[in-house]
This record gives sequence, structure tokens and C-alpha cells, in this order.
Amino acid sequence: MAEGESTITEELEFAWGKKRGKGGKRKDVQFYESFTLEGVEYALNDAVCLQNAVAGDPHVGRLIKIWENRDGSRKVKVQWFFRPQDIRAFLCGVHFRPNELFLACGDGKGFANVNPLETIVDKCNVLHVRDTGNPHSNESDADFVFFRFFDVVQRKVVDQMDDKAAEA
Repeated sequence: MAEGESTITEELEFAWGKKRGKGGKRKDVQFYESFTLEGVEYALNDAVCLQNAVAGDPHVGRLIKIWENRDGSRKVKVQWFFRPQDIRAFLCGVHFRPNELFLACGDGKGFANVNPLETIVDKCNVLHVRDTGNPHSNESDADFVFFRFFDVVQRKVVDQMDDKAAEA
């Protein structure tokens, strides 16, 4: 190392939450219900922002699996939300709100994928605007809203997702 250079290792504040069980081919993968990263608690079904490898807004998704591999690597499976600009070619005649997202559905590429847990930037508030059961929810407090889905197989906006996506 040249004079004046230093190596900076950024240690993230991290702790696992409640365990869910083991899985994988050799039953050596530990699944979890939650974790805490940099003082923020994350749990299954939380909406999160993830780093965008290309400059721009972070990606938005919903945590559907959380685990640690035998080698210590931490992973999350994320079901994606699409911004209108992400799917603009498929929005002919579809009107949308400025902060509206479309939740991925369908059993195909683009529905979900696995990411290193460390790519999570922050938690975000995505409000399902048809959810009237929460009297404390206020659309103006939400970072984003959604009430429709983007079917990744049919490549179109739909009002309901299929049963498989609902069980993810």
C-alpha cells in the first residue's frame, strides 16, 4: 500500500431476528423472519429500497424470504414493485398516480429475485390504497401507493394478482 493510502472497511450494524427454520439441499440454510440493519428493523413483507447498480432511484421491492447461507452470506428474495417509467412500453392508455407503483405478479422473469441483504438501502412506506382496514393509514404519509399489479408473463397491468403471487 502506498504512503497515505488506507483501507476502509465499513462494518454494518447487523443482527438477525427470529429464526424460521432450515432449508436448502443440505438443510444448511437458516431462514429468518426479520433482521436489524443499521438500527432499522426489517421483516418479511416489508417494502424496501435497494441499491440501483445504475445511477437513479433505488429499486423498490417486498421482502418475501430472508436467509443466511452456510458460508455466512446473507440473502433476501424480493418481489418487485415497478415504477411507471420501468414499464412505460406496456402502459398504453393506463393512467397512473405520480407516486404509484405496480406490484409484480405472474410466474416469470421479473417477478422476484435474490439479492445480497446488504443491498438494502432503507425501508419505505408503500400503501395499498384499497386497504381501508387501517384507520391510521394516510395516503399523504406514504412514499408510494399501489392498487394494481404488473403481470410479468402477460406484460400488462392487471387489477388482481394470481394465487401463486399471493402465496409468495
